[in-house]
Amino acid sequence: MKNQRPFWGMSPNLRVTQFFFAQSLSVGLANSFAGIWFGDLGLTPGQIGVINAAPVLLLLLTTLFVGRLADRASDWRQVIIIGAVASAVFPIGLFWAHGFVPILLFWTLAVVAQWAIVPVADAAALRMGRRTGDDFGKFRAWGTIGYLLVIFLAGYLLDAASIGIFLPLFVGLCLIRAFAAFGLPKMRDEQDAAPPPETMTSLKQTVQPWFMLPLLGWALIYSTHLVLNAFQGLLWSQQGLPTNVIGNLIGLGALAETAMFFGFRHLAKRVSALNMILLAAVVSVIRWIAMSMGPGVEVLVVLQLLHSVTYALGFLACTNFIADSTSEGMAAQAQSLLVVLEQALAVFVLLGFGWLAGLWGNGAYLASAVIAGLGGVLVALSIRLHGRRDS
Repeated sequence: MKNQRPFWGMSPNLRVTQFFFAQSLSVGLANSFAGIWFGDLGLTPGQIGVINAAPVLLLLLTTLFVGRLADRASDWRQVIIIGAVASAVFPIGLFWAHGFVPILLFWTLAVVAQWAIVPVADAAALRMGRRTGDDFGKFRAWGTIGYLLVIFLAGYLLDAASIGIFLPLFVGLCLIRAFAAFGLPKMRDEQDAAPPPETMTSLKQTVQPWFMLPLLGWALIYSTHLVLNAFQGLLWSQQGLPTNVIGNLIGLGALAETAMFFGFRHLAKRVSALNMILLAAVVSVIRWIAMSMGPGVEVLVVLQLLHSVTYALGFLACTNFIADSTSEGMAAQAQSLLVVLEQALAVFVLLGFGWLAGLWGNGAYLASAVIAGLGGVLVALSIRLHGRRDS
């Protein structure tokens, strides 16, 4: 790893950072403006809902398969490059797609190619970072910075031009990710060292309560955060908050997330991964209960700052727990398993929250508190199981 040739004068650390930054650009654009673009094409709300749901359903079937391919390859970067190139090629078809079905096809292929390599990149960067002394949290932090930057700049650009430039801009950002993928360094251990004792070496071995309970617990906690992307802007608008305040609150949550990504390494030296996931669950329950009360802007500022704990801390803790418990030979599969659990639970939570939000408004966040609390119970049970294993 240390003797790798520089790529355009950049160190391996900087090349990985560059990829994570580029990886999030098209995601920020799509999450913020794709719905507006679909509407401009004449698609109905029901059709837009199908377009958003189809990639999730397909990812449930393909994510583990892609992780397995990545682990069997000589280096994870090979699969990352293939996925990044595919995610840049497929959306080009949207220039000639007219009507619901062609748009659904090319958009689904593009999103699946993009998201299927995310757990592979996470696992590869974390393992490489542990060997070289680099900080995985910083890689993810730069991804969040890229996400925020493109939302900010694209908002002004689309306002100055028109929503019609969304597709050229989206394809361009996908091409940037593909180019950045070619710059990734070799990320696997050249020495092919034997796995540390007591780490799992196959996916079959992961079906144990002490390992699966934290993953299920975190997946429940994580699923409540997807509600924020889907409904928080709408609920805050119904609460009477102006658009600029809503945007600032969302940005504040992302900044808090970034700060935790940068600072996690120091916290991880003092607190175990499982205890950090449990903390994320407890703070999530408090956050969602407070959100259900429709608080004012001053309280919402504090609640958005808690995003650093409820999401960023929990995600990094769970990712490190997986890396501590599994060998490098199954790193991508193990991280992909977590993503599959997150996606599967998210489908049910989003559908349920949408129904409850129609009935209760902000009160639907009480259901999020219950779900996060259940996740915390599962993590607490796993901590007890770990105590018995160590005794």
